[in-house]
Amino acid sequence: DQMGLLLSQGNSNENVEYGKGGHWTYNIGLVGKPSAGKSTFFNTATAFARQRDDSDNLLGGASMAPHPFTTIDPNVGFCLVPAPNGSCPEDTTDHVWHLKDKSVGCTHGRDHKGRRLLPVLLKDVAGLVPGAYQGRGRGNKFLNDLTDANVLIHVLDASGTADTEGNDMGMDIDTGMASTEASKPLNDMTWIRTELVEWVFSNLMFKWDTVKRRGRSKLAGMFGGYGQNQATTSNVLSFVEKFMETHEGKERALDHLELWDEGDVHRLVSAFLGVRFPMVLALNKYDLPTSAKNVAEIQQALPIHGAHDATPVCARSEMNFIRYHIEQALCLPGATVKRKDETDDRQLPEGVWECLQSALRLQEPVLVFPVADLATYAPLPGFFKYATSDPSLPNTGMIRCLETAGGRAPSLWNPQTLSYANNPADSNKPESVVLRDALIMKPGSTVDDVFMTLKRLGALAGEFVRAEATGNIGAPSRPVPKTQRMERGNRIVKIMTSKRSGWQNK
Repeated sequence: DQMGLLLSQGNSNENVEYGKGGHWTYNIGLVGKPSAGKSTFFNTATAFARQRDDSDNLLGGASMAPHPFTTIDPNVGFCLVPAPNGSCPEDTTDHVWHLKDKSVGCTHGRDHKGRRLLPVLLKDVAGLVPGAYQGRGRGNKFLNDLTDANVLIHVLDASGTADTEGNDMGMDIDTGMASTEASKPLNDMTWIRTELVEWVFSNLMFKWDTVKRRGRSKLAGMFGGYGQNQATTSNVLSFVEKFMETHEGKERALDHLELWDEGDVHRLVSAFLGVRFPMVLALNKYDLPTSAKNVAEIQQALPIHGAHDATPVCARSEMNFIRYHIEQALCLPGATVKRKDETDDRQLPEGVWECLQSALRLQEPVLVFPVADLATYAPLPGFFKYATSDPSLPNTGMIRCLETAGGRAPSLWNPQTLSYANNPADSNKPESVVLRDALIMKPGSTVDDVFMTLKRLGALAGEFVRAEATGNIGAPSRPVPKTQRMERGNRIVKIMTSKRSGWQNK
């Protein structure tokens, strides 16, 4: 397990092989035992993203109930995640003097700390129980639902008042402690990590005889069904082989698979999962009296069981904030909203946002800021449709939540009509907003990948002619070739094509 942590933490060194670049539809998966609060976390993060067969539910969102297996099919929706610190040009104070009377925009809005919000897909799968990899509970189907996730958030019941299957065991009235029949949070971390390892391990061992005969290429192919690229598998295999040579004196171990035992295979699987599914913890139910001790114990133990970071969260109180403001936004003027839990506490969804950002940092994307002009940083006119109609844009209710929390609405949101602008002239002082748009790109993406993404989104047309880029507001730009890898030093880019519009002639 520690090998997986070491490998994932070292995944940014210069020896790492990058996979194919391109636009990244980033996906975060929620895991945990039943009734830990995954669906509550999901509804908070996605502002009750509407799911299948919920037409009778005005609010939408994932089903929630205080019993195991409320979630059957995965819930999927867009959430807004604060960009990692330093990943955006406006994160430095140097831009204030250069922009003068202009302001840095944002397609999806900003949070209460002024951080740019990025659209990320969030998937909430059914709760895991011990033995899920063998078919218990909802079984392998829901482990397989995780294969398109880039990182995982383990929603952990930090109160320690439920057993491993999510049944509430309550507290001892006399001592104020969790019932002895409940599962300790650190133990939950152990068996859930074991479920993930055994899921991959059992799949691998099922065909191990064939793997031994066919060697390295067959072994690499066995990891092909978990949604990662060949470069990821190659990096893991090389790391494990080097580890076995350095620490155990086994040279070229991948050429001698017939000598491997189950411990060697487990080590390989753990290393693979550490890179393929890096994980953070949402220490949920932090408001309960039994949680404080457990939270301190877990944070002191990190990194452990595949987890790198942990954020205390009160998902229900944060969800109440979101729900209240969405209900207010859905009501007609003068209408009242009747809620069963009007006395419940409401608090800013800060814990959920911080947890989402910590997950994003584990596999940090490259943010690219396409502009029409490197002197003014004006947005691409062709990006207007995306910035006003993409499904990832926050709805009226979520925008109300952002503004109430002290954040900012998306740049093209019209507060008078409570809708996105129909044309550039409808937006609020469009000429004063710069660096509005950000592309979420995979590490290793090139200028050509950015160009192809802009073409696919309808922001550019024609063939590539040349490109110029810079890394910071006010810094001089320079020509960049199509093969240039995108990074923070060239994240603001202008691409010129053979099909010129008026703005491209500047």
